[in-house]
Amino acid sequence: MRRGLFGTVAVLAALLPAAPSFAQTIKIGDIGSKTGVYEGYGRYQTWAVGMAVEEINAKGGVLGKKLEIVSEDDQTAPAPARLKTEKLILQDKVNLIVGAVGSGSTLAMMDVVKKYAQQYNVIHWNAISCAEFMRTKNFHPYYFNNQPDSRYQANGLAGYILKNMGQKVYIFYVDYAMGQSDARQFKVAMEKLGGEIVGVAGAPLDTKDFTPWFGQIEAAKPEVLFLAFAGNDSLRLMQQLHQFGMTKKYKLAGIDCFLLQQDLPQLAEPMEGFVQMNHFSPYNPDPGMQAFNKKFRAYTKKVTGKEIDGNISMGAYDGVYFWANAVNKVGTLEVDKVVKAMEGSCIENGKQGRACIRPEDHQVMYDIDIYKISKGRNEPIARLKATDIAGEPMVGKDPIPGFTWDLKKK
Repeated sequence: MRRGLFGTVAVLAALLPAAPSFAQTIKIGDIGSKTGVYEGYGRYQTWAVGMAVEEINAKGGVLGKKLEIVSEDDQTAPAPARLKTEKLILQDKVNLIVGAVGSGSTLAMMDVVKKYAQQYNVIHWNAISCAEFMRTKNFHPYYFNNQPDSRYQANGLAGYILKNMGQKVYIFYVDYAMGQSDARQFKVAMEKLGGEIVGVAGAPLDTKDFTPWFGQIEAAKPEVLFLAFAGNDSLRLMQQLHQFGMTKKYKLAGIDCFLLQQDLPQLAEPMEGFVQMNHFSPYNPDPGMQAFNKKFRAYTKKVTGKEIDGNISMGAYDGVYFWANAVNKVGTLEVDKVVKAMEGSCIENGKQGRACIRPEDHQVMYDIDIYKISKGRNEPIARLKATDIAGEPMVGKDPIPGFTWDLKKK
């Protein structure tokens, strides 16, 4: 018996795996710096969220429903972040919000989510901001974080700097929530280990000319210049330090979000030898990180037309999975049940190996690498245990009681 064309197509279609069909959607909010001094980080966060959502939808979604992303730009400022968070919750009815990039924006978002979390069943996930206040005195139970914050980084990096780079350190930071937090934590960590902080200075966010501070740095005679800046601030600062010969004169170290890997080739000479802790690099040979980066390059090729390496914003991908796994486990979006399911949950064999949410302060715990920049590539030189450097939970407390900027001269 002959089959007609349509009969043959129908038979073939019946043999193919059916794509998931969705009656409704669940919305995820993505708030990041699409413009402003940290705009690059926000783009990568959006791609990381998008890749996770695409994968989860292909597996059947969450509670049998398709995930849909609503993205917003906070312009790297707290006021827009607060307004966009309210819009995502009250108008778009999202159940997960990922963001932001700047710590000031993330703190503003936290207040809004805390207000509406139970009424609208919404969870807040931070993947990039690193001020320690979010998991200490400003913490609330609907906030989760897999970015190694200032305390996490300071505990890990201070010892390496003092052992391998020098004992006299000058701290130069952006005078903003993130930089203030980083400077405080690194000062305390280095002094605790016997290092000498010979000077501290802060420059406003989005400073164009850093040279007025260079005289102070030179006068302090440091061995190491520790830098707590990010984005366009870091680009300008490194260019100016290099022009004045200071990248050759001092050993340089800084925070994990100082520059994205994508920015390093254009600053290969100024950044040579720069040391930092980081939780993602396409040049890390770890099999989990390489497998993830391969997936990310394929995804960005599909959405942008070119393959792009991942960077520290990739924590947003894990955040979507932690939340989706918990919702599917409890079978509901009821926020308190989702929180309980997320606490203590783990992702096995991820891009940083095993990663688990600490129940007390919702910090994701994972081992992390110290990197040194060589020829524009962020290459790992040491791995540190999360349990050794994350610090104990300090919910509702000032993590550095009695802190002072006074220098302890030796």
